[in-house]
Amino acid sequence: MYNSDTPNRAELPSSKQLVRSTVLAAVSAVILLVAVVLPAEYGIDPTGIGRVLRMTDMGEIKQQLAAEAAADAAATPTAVPSPSVDAPTGLAPATAAPPAATVSAPPPVAVVAAPKIEWRDEIPFTLTPGEGTEIKLKMTEGAKAQYAWVVEGGEVNFDTHGDAPGKSISYE
Repeated sequence: MYNSDTPNRAELPSSKQLVRSTVLAAVSAVILLVAVVLPAEYGIDPTGIGRVLRMTDMGEIKQQLAAEAAADAAATPTAVPSPSVDAPTGLAPATAAPPAATVSAPPPVAVVAAPKIEWRDEIPFTLTPGEGTEIKLKMTEGAKAQYAWVVEGGEVNFDTHGDAPGKSISYE
């Protein structure tokens, strides 16, 4: 099924070579973490290399945006729960038990769904060969978006992806 030959034992790396390669890979990963990832993602630059490579600026901007998003989320008013209502009577519960009385249930209320508003938008643009663009759509959890691409006089490659941390994005 495969068109490759099984290597001889002499061609395989020794245990010493494997350990050496593993240690070298681990050291390289730590160097990349300190020199690139920490400055670029978190604005932390213990060596100063991130500032030279201009990675620290990017990390500081990301931290500012994260702080602004957290402040916006904290400033958004949350819904205040309304007092509970007894279903048969339609009255708020009393603190003391009322004397026994005969109460008739209110007539049923018809529930009418709000009209569904369809939002349509069109974004025409022209791309030159090798050029790219990104179109973002901010959505609430559980929302669905329908979209269509129309290309005149050529082909366009596109990538649909989600950027929600910790969320599973599904595409149909």
